[in-house]
Amino acid sequence: MTEPRVRDLGEVDEIDAEAIGAPGHRTFRLLAEHGDTTLSLWVEKEQLEALAVIIDQQVAGATGRGMEEARTTLTLASRFPGRPSIDFRAGRLAVGYDERNRRLVFTADELEESGPGPLRYQWSASRPQVRALSAKIAEIVAAGRPRCPLCGAPIEGKHVCPAANGHVH
Repeated sequence: MTEPRVRDLGEVDEIDAEAIGAPGHRTFRLLAEHGDTTLSLWVEKEQLEALAVIIDQQVAGATGRGMEEARTTLTLASRFPGRPSIDFRAGRLAVGYDERNRRLVFTADELEESGPGPLRYQWSASRPQVRALSAKIAEIVAAGRPRCPLCGAPIEGKHVCPAANGHVH
């Protein structure tokens, strides 16, 4: 297996998330900006939800290891360019915490390889940025189709719940 080519964007100036389209037909992406470089990372809804959980866990684990943090407002999605510098679909997405710099580090691998080997992007964001990102992801997910409280499947039209009737169609 070929080692991934890594492109490090460094500490991003801004980070954001957005959903495009109507509920049931939405696409999701993470957005990041560092100087003139803009990154559009297309993800599945489940990846976005899992990312928010991981962010919350990482930030909770780091609580108390620093000073009070200012609130951050995310505005990147409202002014994101139509043609970002980097635009790809995520295969693998990981998050870690850099204790020394007190920042979360994101790593994303392209779903489809381009060039001589897989391409990996990484960047870091501050705790206030990722706390705001986690809250934004929660808003995005909540704005989708309602979920069945028994089986968790999206409710659209006539919903037949396997948990309520004991079988799956």
